[in-house]
Amino acid sequence: MNSNREERKSDEAAFWNAEVTHQKGFRRHFYTVVNDYLWNQMMRQVGDLRNRRVLFIGCGTSSVITREMAERGAEVWCVDISPDSIDQLMKHPFGALRSRIHPVVADAEDMPFEDGFFDVVLGKAIVHHLDINRFINELERVCVPGALIVFSEPMGTNPFINMFRWLTPKSRVPTEHPLMPADVKDIQKHCGTLHRCYNFLFSIASFPWFFMGFHRVGRLAFAIGCALDRVVFALCPPARWLAWNITLSARLQKKG
Repeated sequence: MNSNREERKSDEAAFWNAEVTHQKGFRRHFYTVVNDYLWNQMMRQVGDLRNRRVLFIGCGTSSVITREMAERGAEVWCVDISPDSIDQLMKHPFGALRSRIHPVVADAEDMPFEDGFFDVVLGKAIVHHLDINRFINELERVCVPGALIVFSEPMGTNPFINMFRWLTPKSRVPTEHPLMPADVKDIQKHCGTLHRCYNFLFSIASFPWFFMGFHRVGRLAFAIGCALDRVVFALCPPARWLAWNITLSARLQKKG
């Protein structure tokens, strides 16, 4: 069992090391728009970060969001399983903020931090790569009681998106598992009220514009699609399970 886990972690690290140098072309433009939308949503959930210890899980090379959290007064520990990602992140010119940013190469399921250390945890597209219960148990260990957790993750409940995933296996790690309703319930077991925000249904139709190189048109189509998504998800709750993404926020409750 341990050997299987070690092999999985090794494959993850190798995949993300390669991704550091291969995010190019239309795919990069499309995901920049998607990521900006999600980070803005997550930052609204995080709120005030003054004097907070923040655990940024699966940080990758996200220098902009790392800088923003440090500028807002947080002490940020950036954790990623990919050494190349951490190395690239720390090449950015953070200037005087550098002392507030702490890079760590580590497995999110087994982190080198003391108990009860963090006030806030966030990550984008990271939980679906992990053993969820093992990861949440580790968060319970390293966080203070009532720590805020915010995650934005792909969902696995849209059959058309799942078909696209099946057709493009080289674009992702084989062991990843987009969140299903049971996974959301597993996370909720460790929390108080779990807030859910569903994203991206009609807005995904903007992808072809980016593919054809019409990035301005793609951005406009994406914005219109997101507005339509919000209306449809509000008026027809079952449609939320066709969303591509879900953002979850909650206060972590320690066992016992």
